[in-house]
Amino acid sequence: MKRFGVILLVLVMLMIPISAMAKITITWWINPWRIAPPGFPSDKAPTEEDFPKWAAEEFMRQNPGVEVKYVVVGNSEYSQKMAAAIATGTQPDIFKGPVWDNRWVGAGLLEPIDDYLTQEEIDDFYEIALESGYVNGKHYIWPWNLGTNGMGTTMLLYTPDFERAGVDWQKIVNEGWTMEEFVEIAKKLTWDSNGDGTIDHYAISFGAKDTHNILNFLYAFGGELTNEDETIVTFNTPQAVAGLQFVIDLVEKHKVAPKGVEAMGIYDVIGNFHAHRTSIGFGGPYEIGRITRYVKSGQLAEEFYPVIAPFPHIEGQNGASYTSASGFVVFRQKDAEKRDMVMKFAKFLTNKENTALLESLIYLTARKSVNELLFQNDEYLNEQAQTFARVMDETGRDFFGSQSFPWAQIDKFFVSALEGAFSLTQTPQLALDGFVLEANRVLQRIR
Repeated sequence: MKRFGVILLVLVMLMIPISAMAKITITWWINPWRIAPPGFPSDKAPTEEDFPKWAAEEFMRQNPGVEVKYVVVGNSEYSQKMAAAIATGTQPDIFKGPVWDNRWVGAGLLEPIDDYLTQEEIDDFYEIALESGYVNGKHYIWPWNLGTNGMGTTMLLYTPDFERAGVDWQKIVNEGWTMEEFVEIAKKLTWDSNGDGTIDHYAISFGAKDTHNILNFLYAFGGELTNEDETIVTFNTPQAVAGLQFVIDLVEKHKVAPKGVEAMGIYDVIGNFHAHRTSIGFGGPYEIGRITRYVKSGQLAEEFYPVIAPFPHIEGQNGASYTSASGFVVFRQKDAEKRDMVMKFAKFLTNKENTALLESLIYLTARKSVNELLFQNDEYLNEQAQTFARVMDETGRDFFGSQSFPWAQIDKFFVSALEGAFSLTQTPQLALDGFVLEANRVLQRIR
């Protein structure tokens, strides 16, 4: 009887499809993206869990033999957590994070995607998006988004303040402004709002921990982070020092920005703009979307509609704008069947329909065909997106070196330099000298 039972069990198992016996498990890491999935209520603000939960469940529905396990990893902990995972061989199968390291290619950790890219996809993805993952003749990133949240890329202007001050904001949007023009306009946007004799409304504000937007001025003045082959950090040249001095002068000399920069971060700066304590903020379409999200979540009482404008530039020179593209990277797979399925998941995430979901963030996508259809029902957003794209195209550059440059390891030294300079305990030259010294020590240690 027992023997008959064993035979019956074997026969039953032979009748079960392999896919039902052993599911392919895909592990997916993604940093926080508050994207509204299909059918999400329009009167609610999506959380960082909504999109990955929907994407995992939808892909599993379409592919019953697959289990997708997603993990939302915070931006601040991403690098450390990924390094630990790689060291222990527990890295995810696919990830979308704030950074990736092209040295992973040389270490054999990543899968090239060229064999899976169709010509239609190659033609549709922006060249800059494909190039962001191009290493040693092969592509390693499935492109998804184009550009950034706008920090270091463009400014946001609260137009009622500009009109009150008699400033032509449309001219700034269309033609830009020089550093000298920026200072004079900023003075007009700084005032005593309640008549008590104390300035309480400023043109702009800065935070020492808000590195992107301060870096813009160092680059605009001609500073360069490193030499060409990234073997030496050079951000203490006269040009870089002049850029930092300019920002300090906005606070100390021209008094168009509030003091206390050394203690402030990006959310302090955003908060000042949202509360109309400043007339100029930072960001791109994503930051405009933050206003809507904050209203829906109850964090902001009033919805308003700023316009995107370029950062100021040196007379006769192009300005600077932080530009990047990113997407999904697939780690090396031992099993060919699983590799095919992970690539299928990457294609699913970056197909036209799902890439278009970035519209809920008011982000530009890595697909030309999708961007042509974004914001068609909103003339205001469409116009802002076009300005954002134009600025990136005309003045875009990387701010933090190549993917293998260890900015994450030296960022704290740059923040420390800014804190010293804005607290006036160090001159801009001494502050940047200290940053360069520490940064080059890091380079020497890891190379």
